[in-house]
Amino acid sequence: MGQRLLCLLLSVLLCAGCLLLGLGGSAQAAGRATSIGLAEHGIMAHTDGWKYQYGGKGQYVGGTRVSDCAGLIYAFFTDLGLDGRFGNCSGQVGMCLFSGTVSECLPNIHGLIVTMPDYAAPSTGLYGHIGIYIGGGMVTDNADYTYNMRRLPIDAPGREWNAWHLMDNGVLYPSNGWYAIDGKMSHYASYEYEVDTVVDGIEINSEGFAVDSTGAYLPVNELLLSDEFVPASTVRDYMATRYSGWDNTYELIYGSSQEPGGPEDPAFNGTIIGTGVRMRASASTDSAVVTTLHKGDRVKVTGETQGEAITSGGQTTTLWYAVTTAGGQSGYICSLFVERRSSGTTPEPPSITSDGYMVSITAADEDAYIYYTTDGTEPTQGSTPYVGPDFTTGCTYKAIAVKDGAVSPVATATVLTDGALFTDFTYNDWFAPSVDKAVSLKLLNGVGNNRFDPKSNVQRGQFVVILANLDGVDLSAYDGVTVFSDISPSDYYARAVQWASERGIASGSGGQFNPKASITRQEMCIFISRYLGLQPGEGSAQFDDHASISSWARDAVYACRDAGIINGTGSNRFDPQGTALRAQACVVAVNCYNFSELPPPGQDIEPVAA
Repeated sequence: MGQRLLCLLLSVLLCAGCLLLGLGGSAQAAGRATSIGLAEHGIMAHTDGWKYQYGGKGQYVGGTRVSDCAGLIYAFFTDLGLDGRFGNCSGQVGMCLFSGTVSECLPNIHGLIVTMPDYAAPSTGLYGHIGIYIGGGMVTDNADYTYNMRRLPIDAPGREWNAWHLMDNGVLYPSNGWYAIDGKMSHYASYEYEVDTVVDGIEINSEGFAVDSTGAYLPVNELLLSDEFVPASTVRDYMATRYSGWDNTYELIYGSSQEPGGPEDPAFNGTIIGTGVRMRASASTDSAVVTTLHKGDRVKVTGETQGEAITSGGQTTTLWYAVTTAGGQSGYICSLFVERRSSGTTPEPPSITSDGYMVSITAADEDAYIYYTTDGTEPTQGSTPYVGPDFTTGCTYKAIAVKDGAVSPVATATVLTDGALFTDFTYNDWFAPSVDKAVSLKLLNGVGNNRFDPKSNVQRGQFVVILANLDGVDLSAYDGVTVFSDISPSDYYARAVQWASERGIASGSGGQFNPKASITRQEMCIFISRYLGLQPGEGSAQFDDHASISSWARDAVYACRDAGIINGTGSNRFDPQGTALRAQACVVAVNCYNFSELPPPGQDIEPVAA
């Protein structure tokens, strides 16, 4: 069976010569950084005879490309048109998220990077030399001026490769299936290439390459190739079950993770989350670079300050941290590049207030930083920093307080066009524009403590007050007068109820008005139709719950509907016995104002609180 499949494959290859790929002919998309691509880059550099030059990054000198050891890897990314990352050894290792020792076992993964730790002088850098594992136990590297590019077994005499690393800077790794490398085919299973086995009837030798019955390498069959690549983190999670790995790269030098700034050092409360992060002498990119830190480095955050605005990953912030490195160097790093361990104490949400002209945001802890938004989005440390009173109307302010890496709950406050501020709804709520206009017209007020209480029921007395405010009537003439036994002349709604009674807008029953009862939707229509003088009209299009509307209210309900004052509750229902909410009352009041085209209430008239 295996021989028949092999013959079939060979015949396909012979008939489709265009499918045969040479060096660099993997199925990876152009411009995509993969570990196989990195391995082939190392092979290409050796084949082309790159020369060694300290600080070289793959540039041409005298018609020949030159690099140092790290520059060889740097050039891989620039050749793809990507960010060149770092051209130094320790910086490139800093972009790795999982490492192990060569002596333990070297995973069968093309394009691992391998290193030689600089044990003699660790203060000069974590590693002294770096190369590219190209598979089959072979490594390419640009060694020195004497040897230039080398391609040797990893355990060759004079070589001291002792650590391997998975890069975590966007490099993708093979998953499962056939992959092309150096004009040959390897088969991956669980992120490693297989050796000394047979897959799909195809023999794989000890180097991990497909061969025929004579041991000759099979050419690449593009039809068999997989294009499944996974990020380094996926490979790491699998490798961690097979290889011990290293908790951090310092262990390769110091033999322990207990060095200053290690995971067990509580004083180092920040971790660098960017690559090649420059520590500055001050909170500005114009200041001198103190040192360059790498992903995973631990720092001690000693303070916070506002500085130059920095944008990264779609976020912008002016918050910088004052930090100290494990080596004792001090400077400033933008907070976007530091993951800070929380102090454990969550700040209180900030307070948002308005004096009718300016909006002020204050934190309970004066040392906390405040960030806010006015577009309805949730604030982050990348949002606008609060530096002083601001005033934007017809919007909702959302703010957080941040201190020692801890973030408060979000504080929310809606500022209306006249400067009124409420904390119990946002401007995205369906009723917000009507509340805004109703408050600005002084038809309704809040209930105190910056609350509007939009979802509470409207009482009969309250709704009559709304109509009085809409009318702009001078209620002083009704002071001390009442015809209802359940209303005292001192009640805030007494004068408005007396006005409405005399106008024939509202009436009671049995000598009582029942002012504190929730007004029903049909009662509201009665009051409105009388106030506006609407003509009775049931109309031909009835609500589906028409029968539930009291006979004495039907003309008013349909008159209000036809006038555009009030609508149903959905599904062609009116819900006549349902009670009106304050938010709904604002909508109705604004519709009444627009219908009647009344001018705003006179400025010399003090509206009655609703």
